[in-house]
Amino acid sequence: MKRYIAILVLVLAFVPSFVFSAQFHSVPVGHEAYRIIEVAEIRGIIPVQSDVKPYNLNTVRALLSEIRDSEAVSSSERAEIDRILDDFADLYGAEPTSQFSDVFRKGYLRASGANTTTVGAMVSTENAIGLRKAGEGTDGIIDSRNGVTAYINGDILDFLSYDLNFRVSVDRVDISADITPDFRVDCDGFYMNLADSGDRLRTLPNEDDANRFGIYEGIFSGSEMSASIKDDLVTLRIGKVRRDWGPGLNNLGLSGSANAFDGFEFSIRPVSWFNYSVMTGSLGYFSVDTVNGVEWPSENMDTKSGRYYNNMSIHRVELGPFKGAKFSIWESVVWRKRFELSYINPFCIYMFAQNSLGDYDNVLAGFDLTVTTKVGRFYAALSMDEINDTHLISHPRNILSYQIGAKIPLGMLDFSELTLQATYVPAFFGAHYASKASIFGDSEYTVAYVNKGQTMSYPVNPDTIELLANMETSFGKGWNLSCTVKDQMRSAQYSAKTTGTDILTTMSYAAADDGEYESRDFFNNIWDNILDAEMKVEKKLDSYPVTFTFGGRVIWERSRSFDPVTKDAIIDGVPFKYNPGIVNSYGDWSDSITACALLGVKLYY
Repeated sequence: MKRYIAILVLVLAFVPSFVFSAQFHSVPVGHEAYRIIEVAEIRGIIPVQSDVKPYNLNTVRALLSEIRDSEAVSSSERAEIDRILDDFADLYGAEPTSQFSDVFRKGYLRASGANTTTVGAMVSTENAIGLRKAGEGTDGIIDSRNGVTAYINGDILDFLSYDLNFRVSVDRVDISADITPDFRVDCDGFYMNLADSGDRLRTLPNEDDANRFGIYEGIFSGSEMSASIKDDLVTLRIGKVRRDWGPGLNNLGLSGSANAFDGFEFSIRPVSWFNYSVMTGSLGYFSVDTVNGVEWPSENMDTKSGRYYNNMSIHRVELGPFKGAKFSIWESVVWRKRFELSYINPFCIYMFAQNSLGDYDNVLAGFDLTVTTKVGRFYAALSMDEINDTHLISHPRNILSYQIGAKIPLGMLDFSELTLQATYVPAFFGAHYASKASIFGDSEYTVAYVNKGQTMSYPVNPDTIELLANMETSFGKGWNLSCTVKDQMRSAQYSAKTTGTDILTTMSYAAADDGEYESRDFFNNIWDNILDAEMKVEKKLDSYPVTFTFGGRVIWERSRSFDPVTKDAIIDGVPFKYNPGIVNSYGDWSDSITACALLGVKLYY
């Protein structure tokens, strides 16, 4: 793969007449610029853009400039865009630092000329401090993530951008501050305790008496090289970034909540109504064994069994918009790491390749439809893991995820947007039974949709319905507000463990073919309900590169114990337990309440 990328770069270097000079770093998923672009699309200020994110910096700057110059934006909205463009110019511009005071104030040293190069650093701290009350007990919560990031970025040959970065973090991880699927991994591979011979973080919550304060060190390195040809006729990127593919607030295929991983991306947009994107990436590990006593779906870095030694490929076609309507279809596959031309080929159909290669891999497919009107943007998405019966909703082997939502401009403050969304992820979605195949050395492996132990699809456990409302806005002078309320309902119908269904819960297909599984009965088997409310306020200073974040979060969880019926099965020589959809009994409901204050500071952004 590296050889092909090197050849591609050399070819591009010899055709400078087909490219233009610009900056092509990706603008991180979650940046406020995407909200402004989305609201402007709905208001008809700019054309509807691709749902494949992140965009490169040059594209974002061009879109924001077009919005700013429109007569349809208010003076305060124009000032908000000017502030963001000034931030981009400061972070990625060509103006060199001329004296030491500039370096101290801006946090970087920049040399300008034929090839602009910037060397800098960024400091950040994010903290959640609060209490969790469950039953008769009350526990304190201190989740603290602190890091220093060093980076080098710039342009080469006036069309190719690069970004090298390295972060060292000193963290105290307390997952009580989050709903488990929302917990994020902030480092590569593992956390270690340098004060104790590099001892690694193994469980969450941390129960290591040798580390009284639960402080561990981690590292993260994310590099990126990006290029664009003919005003994004073709865009290329190789690097470790977060990606968000789809119209929703997190998506069924590749979600913005997923941990970053190295991938090579290619997009082509020959006409305004057609866009094709493809990506192949290398998935990673995170060596925590259990979270809240439940097996964590990742690799133990000491045993190195290779169970999650996987790649991921995904491609997506977008057609439209036609009178405000856009239709997209996509396909993805998690596959055992090997040299496989079928999945590297950007124009291969993965399902056909999977069948011809021996059905070792895990393919998902889906489509979504968005309709943009002056009232708002409305979208519906469906993703398929398996279809095996005409009873699409009730049959358990029809593993289909659904999402519907609306994004509505509120007409208040600056580029305010309300998102209302409902998502259903069924049992077995994205999961894959453990298998042994002699082609892979006869070692147990799985091609579940996880990276560093967390799902790459919508961030809930399987067999969950989530109802979500989110409002985001800006109100001038660097102030941003985000409010989110969501309700997660979890079913225990097909769980073989008393901790509920997760990405490791797999189906016995032989039993399903024999009609052993019960029809889906989600609402009569709810065992866990989580109501989560969160508010964040962000303030960026005008004269200094400092951002403050503060807010609060309240989590109310109602759960009950249950007694699942389990049976034994063997697939490809690997034994496991499954539940055909029967729960003997449920216990009484109990409540827990978590309340946290959120505090954060970023220096030099």
